[in-house]
Amino acid sequence: MGFKKKMIHFEEQLSDVESEPDAEPPILLRFPFLQLPSEIRLHIYHYVLFTPTRKSALKRTGGSVGSSAKKSKPLAPSSHRIALFLVSRQIHDEATHYFYSTQTFRVFPIQDFLRMPTIRALPRRHRSSITTIELIVGSSWTAPPKSWVVNQGLGLHDMELVRTLKVFVQCDPSHPVFEGFRISKDYYTNFCGKLLHQILERLPGLVQVEFDAWPSVEKNGHLMTRLLTETRNAQKKILWGPDRGWSDTQDETHEKHDPNDVDAAFDGLRAYSSDVVEALSNSLQTVKLES
Repeated sequence: MGFKKKMIHFEEQLSDVESEPDAEPPILLRFPFLQLPSEIRLHIYHYVLFTPTRKSALKRTGGSVGSSAKKSKPLAPSSHRIALFLVSRQIHDEATHYFYSTQTFRVFPIQDFLRMPTIRALPRRHRSSITTIELIVGSSWTAPPKSWVVNQGLGLHDMELVRTLKVFVQCDPSHPVFEGFRISKDYYTNFCGKLLHQILERLPGLVQVEFDAWPSVEKNGHLMTRLLTETRNAQKKILWGPDRGWSDTQDETHEKHDPNDVDAAFDGLRAYSSDVVEALSNSLQTVKLES
């Protein structure tokens, strides 16, 4: 029986049930879901995976930095997602591939407590579905975590479908305002440059790198200059994110607006965590009231 005939027969059975409410409902045939065009199936997967209930929509997913936090889709309840994955092997494979291919996963964790796991925590079987990852630099600029290392366990070599690497810069410690707090002027710049170089080397299908930043980061600063150099040396296309407002036509020697020392210091503080900024703000308010 062809797909159209099955659909007609299915609709006839539904109309019989509606027209005879008191009669015993006939046994319905299975809906030919897997015979639907793949585009329609993907739309259905999207509704099931990313349609939250009213209560779940109010829950905070955590995260406030970069594309991985701002563009993350609200998730449906876990019971709905698990039920979808358990229908059949084919639906499981299609739905999980769609889920992982539409998310932006971070390379390393930062201190804003995003609920989405980093790529190191993902099962190896799902890494091949990922298309976009994000590297956020600036966090812990005085002492980068020892776990921030590019090795076999990171799984970059398994991510053959990754086409876009997003790089978000929270602050540039080479700015003069960090003098006296940083290890050295070039320490964090060299650390990030080496990190990006190793990541670019291990992504087999990468096409483009998108850069974005907080307001104090200058396009012609030491950190951004190093990151752009590494990207050009790897012969990857450079894109610009929406937050900072950079563009290809913008002269790298002239900023869209001149960030001052206060902007740089503020971004350096909030690169650690929002709790630090809140504590500092409360302290300043207390000092102001006492004075």
